[in-house]
Amino acid sequence: MGLLQILGQLKWLMALLFILGAVLIAIEFMMPGFGIAGTIGIISLLVGIVIASQVVTLPVLLGMIVIVLLLIAGLLIWAYRSAVKGGRISKTLLLNSRLDSEQGYTSVRNEEELLGMEGVTLSLLRPAGQADIGGRRVDVVTEGEFIPKGVRVKVIKVEGFRIVVERVESS
Repeated sequence: MGLLQILGQLKWLMALLFILGAVLIAIEFMMPGFGIAGTIGIISLLVGIVIASQVVTLPVLLGMIVIVLLLIAGLLIWAYRSAVKGGRISKTLLLNSRLDSEQGYTSVRNEEELLGMEGVTLSLLRPAGQADIGGRRVDVVTEGEFIPKGVRVKVIKVEGFRIVVERVESS
């Protein structure tokens, strides 16, 4: 096997390593974490550069490195545009439906109907505890006042999960 044949095979190996490295690095950018694809891609590019330094002249080697970097940048731009809203990747990987209150989904049970209702404490409120309001066992708080068990209370505020009560003065 002559020197020209070896150089010809090295050129194909060099080109294959550059392409493989660029594709694997682009895949790694699309996947979370630093894993096998990125490591193999970097190794492929480095081995390709070492082989290229033996086969081609310095200006050609620099041109090849610039082309590979531009190819990686192009793949990254394509991946970014595909991942943003409306792109091909975003349609397959991202959840586009919303679970909002208009469709009947809420993260907090709406307790606004308890506002103004009266009930009886089921435990000592110091200042948090439980009360029976409207036939339901509800976690409640006071605004700092201690209220014993079995006392009538009235809901004065509802703030998300927080139901604030005060003692009802009996006449």
